[in-house]
Amino acid sequence: MKLTDNADLRPYNSFGVAARAACLAEIEHGEELEPATALAEERGLPVLLLGGGTNVLFAGDFPGLVLLMRNRGVEIDRESGVVKAAAGENWHELVRTCLEVGLYGLENLALIPGSAGAAPVQNIGAYGVELESFFVGLELFDCADSSLREMSREDCKFSYRDSVLKQSQVQSRLQPLSPPQPQLRVVCSLTLQLPREPAPNLSYPALAEELEHVAKPTPQDVFEAVCRIRRRKLPDPAEIGNAGSFFKNPIISQDEFEQLSSRYHSPPSFPAKEGVKVPAGWLLDQCGFKGYEKGAAGVYERHALILVNRGGTTGRELHQLAMEMRDSVRSEFGITLEPEVRIIGTH
Repeated sequence: MKLTDNADLRPYNSFGVAARAACLAEIEHGEELEPATALAEERGLPVLLLGGGTNVLFAGDFPGLVLLMRNRGVEIDRESGVVKAAAGENWHELVRTCLEVGLYGLENLALIPGSAGAAPVQNIGAYGVELESFFVGLELFDCADSSLREMSREDCKFSYRDSVLKQSQVQSRLQPLSPPQPQLRVVCSLTLQLPREPAPNLSYPALAEELEHVAKPTPQDVFEAVCRIRRRKLPDPAEIGNAGSFFKNPIISQDEFEQLSSRYHSPPSFPAKEGVKVPAGWLLDQCGFKGYEKGAAGVYERHALILVNRGGTTGRELHQLAMEMRDSVRSEFGITLEPEVRIIGTH
C-alpha cells in the first residue's frame, strides 16, 4: 500500500480539476484495505473510494482518506462463460478480452471509461445493454467490521444507473457532499456470466443505423461500431477534461410525455418500466446548452449532456454550471435532472 499525505487529486479525476485529499491510499491487494481503513479511523477521517475517477466531480478538496483500487487480475472459464475480474481492472480492456476469448454480451458497453469495480456501483449501461443482465455477484470489503463478504445480483438491487452500493453515496440533488459519508463497502472483484453464442443486440436505434450496411453483424462489428459512435459523440478526457454524461436520462409518466409531445413534435423517447425515458441531452439542447461556455467551464459542442473543462476551470465552477443547467430544464419542462456524476466537495 502506498500512502500520500496532502495528495494532489488532479491525476485521479477525468475532469482534471485541482483538488487535494488529506491522504491517498493506493490499494494493490485486498488485504491492504483493513490497515488503510484502520488508519482513517485512527485519524478520524472520512473515506472516499475512487475507481478510475471518471464519474466524479471534485467541487472542492476532500478532507479525508481516498482509497484508490489498483488490484488487478482476470479469471476466465471459457467453458462455463464465468468471468471474475479484480476491481482495479480497466473496464474497456475487460470487454475487449472477453470478446477475444469468445464470450459475448458486453460489446455494447465498450469504451465506457473507468474501472471494473465501479461498473456494478452504478449498473453501467449503454446502447441497449446494462451490466445487470450479465452480473452474478461481487466480493466486497465492509469497512464497518473489516470483513469480506459477497453480494448477489438480488442483493445489489440494480435499477437504472443505480444500485444499493451507490444509493448511500450520491444525493439526488446537485448539492456536493460536505464531506461525504464514509464509504463503508469497497468492491474488490465482480463475477459475470457471459454467453458463448453470439447474439448481437441492435435494439438501440443509433447502433442499428451504424450497422445497417452490415448483413449479419457480429459481436466484433458491434464492438467496433460502439467505439466509433462514442468517439464521434464524446470527447477524449486526455484531451478535454470531462466525465461523460453528467445527468441521468429522466423517466417521466406517460401523461407528462404526452404534454411534452403537445409542445414538441416527436420528442425522442425510450420505453421504461416506470414510464417513458427522455434523453437528458435533448432537453438540454432545447434549452440552448450545446456548446455553451461559462469561462473555462463549458458544454461540449457535439453533445449537451457533457460538461467539459476547457482548461483551468475549477470543480466549483463546473458544479455551478451543472446547477444552472438543471434549473433551466426544470423551469422549461418541469423535469428535474439528477446527476450521474458523483459530486464531492465542501462549500
